Amino acid sequence: MRCKSCSGEGLVRCSDCSGEGIDYGIHKCETCSGEGELACSTCEGTGKIGLLDKLKSKA
Repeated sequence: MRCKSCSGEGLVRCSDCSGEGIDYGIHKCETCSGEGELACSTCEGTGKIGLLDKLKSKA
């Protein structure tokens, strides 16, 4: 099944830099290496999630 957290892309927007890749206006965000995106922890960056995992995440 497609992971809803990342819309199946496997990446999520970095909350530390609001997905811009820039921290404090001029510095590259170290959390996401300046890319503005991070591997989705829900699907571990695969973009897909098993039915059992999906049910467990709702519990």
